[in-house]
Amino acid sequence: MDNTWVQSVRMKPRGRPRLKPGPAQPPKKFRNDLMSYEMKWAVLQSFDEVGMAGTLARYFPHHDGGRLDSTRKKMHQWTQNRVLIRDKATNPKTSAHMCSRSLGMATTLPRASEEQLAQWVRSMRTDGVPVTPRMIQVMALEMAIDAGIDERAFTASWSWFQGFKKRFKFTLRARTRIGQDSQRDGEETLATFAPRVAQVVRDNNIDVVYNADQTGVNYEYLPTKTLNAKGEHTVWVKCAGKTKDRTTAMVMADSTGKKYPLFLVLKTKASKVKAVVQENLTQRHGFGKTVWKEVEPLQEKFGCRIYGNPTV
Repeated sequence: MDNTWVQSVRMKPRGRPRLKPGPAQPPKKFRNDLMSYEMKWAVLQSFDEVGMAGTLARYFPHHDGGRLDSTRKKMHQWTQNRVLIRDKATNPKTSAHMCSRSLGMATTLPRASEEQLAQWVRSMRTDGVPVTPRMIQVMALEMAIDAGIDERAFTASWSWFQGFKKRFKFTLRARTRIGQDSQRDGEETLATFAPRVAQVVRDNNIDVVYNADQTGVNYEYLPTKTLNAKGEHTVWVKCAGKTKDRTTAMVMADSTGKKYPLFLVLKTKASKVKAVVQENLTQRHGFGKTVWKEVEPLQEKFGCRIYGNPTV
């Protein structure tokens, strides 16, 4: 019985056809060795100590012929940039770099225009005005037109925006304070208010000063967007019926540092019977009998006081 061996030959995939006619690009030979600034500085120090021949024998023993001549020419170029190489090699952040690129290099929008845009952003934030990426894009496109740049050459893309933030040390942040007054206005108000309170305490021989701060607390606040599978027409989000619910909280303390129980005010419906309304206000903090059965255990558990108000 004859055994027949069949050897399959794997064909090389054809791939995409070439779009430009002409000879193919020659393969890379990897003859150029890139060295870090730390290595270049060590070579220059050796060159000062033992000369060219000794340095080539110490650091490049495998180079010969034309490659050795090229290395010798590179070393002469390094001696001309001795100050730059020394500064980069002594800096831990740049000692491992192979080359040096200044900020803003290879950007379409001129450096002066970007600095003007960054100054505009700082002035807007000083006034407390929020700056969005869309605002940056519109301003950048207007500056590109003023600089005579073709609209097809510069589009203020997202990658440019990321580089712009990195060059001028900007970042996208969520708001942490809302109000009409700036931080400086608050400091000036505090400087004026504190001496006046101290004077009132001295004039009236007051021992303890009480303070109550009213603020809002969001106990259910759902985002407006979410990740979801493609193709679904309805995006369902589980909640208690509202995407945003809040309560009013009173935080109280005194001048001795003592903190008092939290004071919460929730919105509740008032009864249409006046007698029931008076009973709820005097006995159950404004809540009805049914709701009070749930509110009273919460007060005892968390050590706070909860009140109901239809107009909160």
